Amino acid sequence: MVRLADETLEGAHSMHGTADEPKPRKERGLLERVEDERSAPVDVGGRTVRADEVELAHQTLEKARIIASQVTPVRVVLATAMMVVLLASAFGVYQFAVPRDAISVDVVYMQGGGGHVVLLQGHNTGSREVTSLSVEVRFVDAAGEVLGEAAFAAQNLPAHTSVAGDDLELLVEGASVWEIYTIEVDLTFTDHGGQQRVSMWSHEVGEWTSATYTDRAPVNWF
Repeated sequence: MVRLADETLEGAHSMHGTADEPKPRKERGLLERVEDERSAPVDVGGRTVRADEVELAHQTLEKARIIASQVTPVRVVLATAMMVVLLASAFGVYQFAVPRDAISVDVVYMQGGGGHVVLLQGHNTGSREVTSLSVEVRFVDAAGEVLGEAAFAAQNLPAHTSVAGDDLELLVEGASVWEIYTIEVDLTFTDHGGQQRVSMWSHEVGEWTSATYTDRAPVNWF
C-alpha cells in the first residue's frame, strides 16, 4: 500500500455535503498554495509589499553586491587608461591621417604708447603642405583711410607648422586711442590640389585696449 504525502495533490478533490448526497470539492493544490504564500502581503518599514517583490529585491541586491566586488580600483584605472588611449588614437588619426588643408590666422590687438599694435600668427593645422602663402593686414580708420599695413609671404608652409615674425607685426603710431578702427586681414594660399584659395576677415577694434581673434579658412577635405 502506498502512503500519500501529507500535502494535497494537485487537482485532488474532497467530498462535502450530506452522507446521502456527497458533493465533490476541489482542494487547492500545492503549487496554488505556494503562489498564495508568494503573493501574500508583507510589511516592510511600514509599507505593504508582496513577498515575491521582497525576494526579487534581495536577488537584485545580491547581484549588485557581486558586481561591486568585481569592480576594483585597478580595473577602474585600466579602463580609464584604455579610454584615454582610444581618444588619443582617434585624435591622432584626425590630425595626421585624414587628408585636409586647414589654415588659420591669430590676430592680437593692443593699445599702448600712444598708438596701436597688431600681431599676427599663421597656422597650418591641416595634414598637408600648402604653397604660395600670403597674409596681408591693414589698419583702417572710420573714414576708410589706411593708417598702416603689413604683408607676409612664404613659398610653402608644411603641415602642423606655425609662422610669425616682423612681417606679421604692425605698429601704428600717433593714431588716437579714443576712436574705432578696423583690422582687415587677407589670406591667400594654394591648396594640395593646386587651387588658389582666398579668405578675408575684418575686426572692429578700439573700444577695448586689447582683443584677440582667430580666423579660419574653410577646410578643404581630401
